[in-house]
Amino acid sequence: MEGGFISDVGDFGDVAARTSGAQTRDFDGIICPALINAHTHLELSPFKRVPHVDFVDWVLQLFAARYSRLGDDLSVECLKTKDEAEKQGTSYFVNVGNDFGLNGLLGKNQLFQFEQIGINNDAADDIFNKAMSLAFGKGSVKTALAIHSPYSTSPALMRRIKSFNNDRKAITSVHLAETIEEVEFVNSGKGRMVDLLNARVGLGKWCFGGTGLSPVEYVDSLGVLDDKTLCVHCVFVDRNDLEILRKRGCAVAVCVRSNRNLTGKVPDVARLMNMGIRVLLGTDSKASSPDLDMFAEVSAFYGEFHSAVTPSDVLAMATVNAADFLGIGDRYGEIAPGKNASLVYAPFDGKPEDAIEFMVAEAKGKTEAVFC
Repeated sequence: MEGGFISDVGDFGDVAARTSGAQTRDFDGIICPALINAHTHLELSPFKRVPHVDFVDWVLQLFAARYSRLGDDLSVECLKTKDEAEKQGTSYFVNVGNDFGLNGLLGKNQLFQFEQIGINNDAADDIFNKAMSLAFGKGSVKTALAIHSPYSTSPALMRRIKSFNNDRKAITSVHLAETIEEVEFVNSGKGRMVDLLNARVGLGKWCFGGTGLSPVEYVDSLGVLDDKTLCVHCVFVDRNDLEILRKRGCAVAVCVRSNRNLTGKVPDVARLMNMGIRVLLGTDSKASSPDLDMFAEVSAFYGEFHSAVTPSDVLAMATVNAADFLGIGDRYGEIAPGKNASLVYAPFDGKPEDAIEFMVAEAKGKTEAVFC
């Protein structure tokens, strides 16, 4: 390792022979690439496991909790949470949030997805232009715009965001088919999401008619889905929805602990895998998950879907596959010369052929970031 990057890899004797005066450290266990968190909300770190009756109640309770901290400096708590995740073995974050100033303080090892919300078409230009004035040409954090969801972001705003990101060859995140309430609202314009919008936007101050479509069909009709779209959750989808995602080349970020907590259901990962849809892993936020420890998330994912995925599949989802989709494969995802020297160590005395399964099933709570 030199200057934060991997300079050489190989048998110890061969590397030592090519290196003069290097310091060494022995590890009695496993070294693997640090993981990539494909979906999280670092700005929600102060709001731990918000209690709720259903998803809409969770959103309203979260807004109330955030409002109670209005004006507070949340950066210390957010940085502490991010630091903990890094020490547990996360090297890079796809971080979705609304507070540009706060998230800009949270380090360069992130793609900040600056999330935009606005259900009314006639407000799209103002919202988009405000985002431009706040975010771009300022700061050093890599930033793209994000679509919150099809129940909270207007067609005009979704199109503006996607066109802008595509022009910059940037990834667009969108929460999609996370809840059954979202499915009902997009299709019929009715249900609990109406209560949410009335509470947040105001009775009579928003407009959305039922589309007769599923959330996936709806955003696809707007030109949002392509091989630069990261669809987050995709719990409530059918085969037709998945066929659309496959054809468009989208990736799906699965947050299994958050999904279990908020809806009691998880995505059909077996079908995603069988259809060749790229699956990435994320923690979501501390408002819906216990922590941002990616090895805990990986363990929960493998425990849920071990009959559909191999340990190697799971490790790849959180390393090389995520890096390739996000366009950061030149720096992250593998132990190779020229890559970022963010690695993870876990003690292990088992058989070498069991090492990868140990990392995805049993390493949580035992990992240590090294050479970061």
